Amino acid sequence: MSVATASDSTASKVGKVLTHPVHGPVRIVSTLTRTVRGEQREYVDLEVIGDEMQISVPADGKDVVGLRPVLGTKETDELIAQLGEPIEPPAKKASWAHRIKSLQMQLQSGRLTDRIEVIRSIVRDSGGTPSSLAERNLLKQAIDPLASEIAIARSVPREQAAELLQSTAENALVDAAA
Repeated sequence: MSVATASDSTASKVGKVLTHPVHGPVRIVSTLTRTVRGEQREYVDLEVIGDEMQISVPADGKDVVGLRPVLGTKETDELIAQLGEPIEPPAKKASWAHRIKSLQMQLQSGRLTDRIEVIRSIVRDSGGTPSSLAERNLLKQAIDPLASEIAIARSVPREQAAELLQSTAENALVDAAA
């Protein structure tokens, strides 16, 4: 016997907007049954909002994947406040390659607090705007999904949300130096 929960019903609502931990806001496009290794499985096809990418996740694994409702205004305010806290310099600076790899792994965790910490670390270590291509790309990977989610929550353009995140982190760096 299967017990349906509130999260079980989210996978079947075509058009519903959720948040993928890595890709940011996604819209449910369809649900379908696929045969995988001779076994029938339900899948949810998702379209990444603001991107042409589509992804598919097993319906029974959506909680494992980490799909969650889009943040509300209160939650986005809390994340922005966390991003704006003064940024302290690291006690010991790791090598560039080790730091980039560590930040990439942290970003892949899908946790919002880790995403915020990646933004803070890159801004702190670069003094504001990263000079290396790897750091710029990593900062973009950290900001873009969160900016898309904030744009939805606050009904603002994604670019405005991205600028809010970037400027908040940079201002935290300035505040820590003062």
